[in-house]
Amino acid sequence: MPKLKLLLILSLIPFLSRGNSVFDCPLDSLVAEDTLVISQIVITGNKITKLSVISRELFLHEGDTVNKAVLDWAIDRTRENLMNTALFNFVNIQHQKIGPGQIVVIVDVTERWYIIPLPIFELVDRNFNEWIKSGDISRVNLGFYLNWDNFRGRNEALKFQFKWGYSQKIGISYSLPFINKNQEEGLTFSGSYSRNREVGYKVEESKVLLFKDEENFVRKEIFGGFKYTQRRGFYTTSSFSFEYRNNSIEDTIAALNPDFLGNGNTVQQLITIAWQFRHDRRDFKVYALKGYLFDFEIVKNGIGILENEPDLLYLSSTIKYFKPVAPRWFFSSALKGKLSGQSEAPYFNQRGFGYANDLIRSYEFYVVPGQNFVLSRNTFKFALVPTQIISLPFSILEKFRTIPYAFYLNANFDFGYVRDRQFQKDNPLANEWQYGYGFGLDYVTYYNMVFRLEYSFNKFGENGFFLHFTAPI
Repeated sequence: MPKLKLLLILSLIPFLSRGNSVFDCPLDSLVAEDTLVISQIVITGNKITKLSVISRELFLHEGDTVNKAVLDWAIDRTRENLMNTALFNFVNIQHQKIGPGQIVVIVDVTERWYIIPLPIFELVDRNFNEWIKSGDISRVNLGFYLNWDNFRGRNEALKFQFKWGYSQKIGISYSLPFINKNQEEGLTFSGSYSRNREVGYKVEESKVLLFKDEENFVRKEIFGGFKYTQRRGFYTTSSFSFEYRNNSIEDTIAALNPDFLGNGNTVQQLITIAWQFRHDRRDFKVYALKGYLFDFEIVKNGIGILENEPDLLYLSSTIKYFKPVAPRWFFSSALKGKLSGQSEAPYFNQRGFGYANDLIRSYEFYVVPGQNFVLSRNTFKFALVPTQIISLPFSILEKFRTIPYAFYLNANFDFGYVRDRQFQKDNPLANEWQYGYGFGLDYVTYYNMVFRLEYSFNKFGENGFFLHFTAPI
């Protein structure tokens, strides 16, 4: 028995020594006599991606001695890691026996199309559902992105953005995920200039009031910043970011809402520093079915050196959990909270429900600003059509010849609470628990595309169809 334990420990040393968690490894199925030696790892299909980028994600290495059960587990984790780089459409990993107790592992990847000029058809409203409700099809921004992903084959990303219409913007960003030999540190630089003819200047009855000027741009912003990241092992990252923003508005906006930038100001300069910790064990980041995520962020808006700079500090944290509960059945849940240290802040710097993905489903037409909030989102889903692959008989580009797809039916229930001590007279949904529930159909395909059609109800009995383009949790 001591010998068996020793062999089990030795079979796990390659993973433990690299700082990778093995808590989900099937230890109960290990048999000491089933150990194998990985004599060689062969990587194929990477015409652009450097070998070092792929090797960074491998749980297995040449010379490792592993048990067969550990081998299968490590292959699954490696496939998930490589897919989550967003560099590949498909990853296939096999192993072949080449002698007594000797194997070769073959990692075959299908690369994505990395240089993609994408047209911009961006809605002026906060989400697709508000845009449909407005009935004004002209409320869009047009333009294009030029994304060069996997720049130089090192998973770097170079992005340009040109946008015109209701909102105009020109921007650039350059991301270097690895700047040191150990591939643990990275940098991202970004900058932009934008201007808007229309601004949501105030919330009334938990809905945004808009002001538009056909002749002039009523808000302008200059932005620049950088982010430094550290990635430890496969799943843990931390980052430090520094951002500068210069926002200016027309006198009309300041007159309509003196609290927009605070004290009737028409200019706000803002330095933001932030630190974030993230541990991400999801199987597929775009549309997870198992695993979990935890992150924690500290954000300081204003450091006291610029004129009219707000002084705001807040903490936020998110926990997401994904669990298969039966064949083709899945459960997911997310809990997010935000705690702010101040009650007085300009309207422009307030956030609560209704922005980005901080939303109770069925409340798409509302915003609930506030200083503190807690939000819970929960989903049961059924794989109506588990992941399938269509092979087209012909295609202009080889990378688009095979198309993965999947459909999931789901039932959801969300609830949350926003604490607002500043704008509560115009914000009736704050300081009360809100909830919503509904049913939906999700379509998932490659290039990180998710389409969700949901029919939802809120606590007031309001209901309707809503369309989204990100995973629900």
